[in-house]
Amino acid sequence: MPKITANNCSQPILGQLLSFIPRDLFKNSVQEYESDKWYKKVKSWDQFVFMFYGVLTGSSTLREIIKNFMLMGDKLVHCGIFSVPKRSSVSDANANRNPEVFGHLYMQLYAFYKKYLSDSFLFLKINGEVDPSEVEIFDSTTVTLFKEIFKACGRLPKDGRKKGGLKAFTKITLSERVPNFICLKAAATNEKVFLSFLDLAKGTIAVFDKGFQKFQQYAEWTENEVFYLTRMNKNGTFKILKQRSLEESCEDGVQMDADIELEYTCKQTGVVRYTKARMVAYIDPESRKKLVFLTNMIDLKALTICLLYKNRWVIEPLFRQIKQNFELTYFLSDSPNGIKTQIWVAMILNLIFTVIHKMVKEAEDFSTMVKLAAKNTASYVSLIKFLQMSPTQISIALDDLRNVQLNLFDQEKRAAFENSS
Repeated sequence: MPKITANNCSQPILGQLLSFIPRDLFKNSVQEYESDKWYKKVKSWDQFVFMFYGVLTGSSTLREIIKNFMLMGDKLVHCGIFSVPKRSSVSDANANRNPEVFGHLYMQLYAFYKKYLSDSFLFLKINGEVDPSEVEIFDSTTVTLFKEIFKACGRLPKDGRKKGGLKAFTKITLSERVPNFICLKAAATNEKVFLSFLDLAKGTIAVFDKGFQKFQQYAEWTENEVFYLTRMNKNGTFKILKQRSLEESCEDGVQMDADIELEYTCKQTGVVRYTKARMVAYIDPESRKKLVFLTNMIDLKALTICLLYKNRWVIEPLFRQIKQNFELTYFLSDSPNGIKTQIWVAMILNLIFTVIHKMVKEAEDFSTMVKLAAKNTASYVSLIKFLQMSPTQISIALDDLRNVQLNLFDQEKRAAFENSS
């Protein structure tokens, strides 16, 4: 029977996690941004490992990480670290090194591990019409900071003090549920600005909240054969052209289906223009809340439109997963570059653990898996093999350990501290 001790690995768990980052990909990012050009002591890899450990273990200060690295000793060699840097040197690297080097690394890792990321239960088409791999969902989440570094959103508090905030604009493919595009901006940045950064391929279906509403962008997407689906804002200007037949849809909650014309003012010329779209009104059977959807997908069933938007909410658990499992409460730097670096490292950790989660066929809860690794970074147990062990195998291994403890002192050979009389 397998034992826990049989799963020993040649490197600690921290090294095992870092082995998921091919060094040639890391070198490509370093060369792309010349991030080692002006640094002699703390290279990009040193800073990355330092922050990687800090985010994984939830460390709140640089001093705490340095002390832990000193305790790990020669185990750091397996991680490519041959000396523990000074706190001031790491602090300077966080403040001055371009964080986009780690953003570039994330996108390389995403492309490298793309084949591991598809959700097996999303292979079927939505309502028999839409392939999940063609659906791109995007939204933004705000990370609250401890002081005014990036401009926060909302009103100024009565005491006149306001914490800063960073907004992460994120896009995922419905069949993958891992960010394939991330843009970090100050929390006060309007969601509509994000649309200008997107480069959507022909045939893509973009699903997003009504906070991103921009009729001119919708017109451009329609011309380029890019599809969109969102909710209609109350202040949107439109004209109903034709009511569609509902057929059997009323039983499914669809209350209205119509072709409409949207009115917008072109920013470049100031001329009022129009673009055609489709409006679908739906009443949720459970909450009885009325939702009005706006799209340029003319041929899909009305119910498919509603079910497709319902899948938009899969991005919210992703945001919670990242914030709850990786340190984004205590930042290890008070500089804009350092804060962005920590967020990129959290994204990389989330990607690596998502890949591991798929490799072990989701045998363990995601949060439990992260906590096991975080609390045993110096252990030489093979993390993947341990996660793949069944409860029965672990129980047998624990029984073997108890037997060893009971037989440690043979009854015929008394221990030195036992009374010989």
